[in-house]
Amino acid sequence: MHSTDPTAPKATLARPFARRRVPLADSQLAPETRVVVIGQAGDLPRALMHPAVEAGRFVVVEAHALDVEVGLADHARRGIEHRLETFGADALLFAGPVGPSASTWATDVAIAHGIPLWSVMPTEVSASADPRVVWPGEEPLLQLAGYRRSSVALAVKRGMDITGALVGLAVTAPVMLVLAALIRLESKGSPFFRHTRVTRDGHRFGCLKLRTMSVDAEAQLEADDALYDSYVRNNYKIPEDQDPRVTRLGRFLRRTSLDEVPQFWNVLAGEMSLVGPRPLVPSELEHYTGARQRLLLSMRPGLTGAWAVSGRHAVGYPERSEIELGYVRRWSLGGDLRVLVRTLRALASY
Repeated sequence: MHSTDPTAPKATLARPFARRRVPLADSQLAPETRVVVIGQAGDLPRALMHPAVEAGRFVVVEAHALDVEVGLADHARRGIEHRLETFGADALLFAGPVGPSASTWATDVAIAHGIPLWSVMPTEVSASADPRVVWPGEEPLLQLAGYRRSSVALAVKRGMDITGALVGLAVTAPVMLVLAALIRLESKGSPFFRHTRVTRDGHRFGCLKLRTMSVDAEAQLEADDALYDSYVRNNYKIPEDQDPRVTRLGRFLRRTSLDEVPQFWNVLAGEMSLVGPRPLVPSELEHYTGARQRLLLSMRPGLTGAWAVSGRHAVGYPERSEIELGYVRRWSLGGDLRVLVRTLRALASY
């Protein structure tokens, strides 16, 4: 057991209870669940001697004594995340009450690592939590967040992606051919454009689009400091009426989102999903740090998503990051279907 507090309980507190074998009580907990515990030094004994430990339901592999509200500095958070990976923990457990900041961070960590977040006693619940009792009795164990991405649900999502991409390509292929020809007539160069974006687990990929700018658009952006500053200030997209690189046809393609139709290929290739966070350029990752970045990158970016149906370009950072993270925290197949319906309605209104 490691701790940032020299007065914290020693490892000997955890071992006798972690290894004791007694009859198992009725519970939703699997036997010998490996748990990392964090909390105030005075609360740790309550977690280490919880009835679920004595019943063999969970094993404390490490405990951290610290101020769970003001003491969770970046280095402490990184250390806990590292130990979750090192020990292959099955759950993260709060030993006592926590503040909203620590609760939100721990929720993100748990979801990103695919493990539940528990608390020994009721505590303030963040808006993204999924509270339920997993150990009843005089000392209930409350689950604040759970991992909703079952292998079946993820397989269904991928099946939806493949089916939707194939249908989308079949329906839009004639339109893409016509638009590609018009782009070539308006300006020289390939009618398609690959822009480097970030997908799941931080991998880079070439996000396909119909070209809406001149072929040297990237070079122009890098060479013009004022233009690049405008690009960053406007959430990595320059307003069309202020961007000299956008062609006349390109303005139409952007207004109707037809420039993004080739991304059905990215969906088919497994680089994107039909629904997910907006594909980020690498520099946008600075808006997501630590557990927030890991959480965001735990899912593929989407052709559409919560941000796209919530105002899109009218919503900038930091509000945009909260919308995107909220989608990942509360992801469900039903939620994806609702986003798709809203997207289709928006397209039909053009």
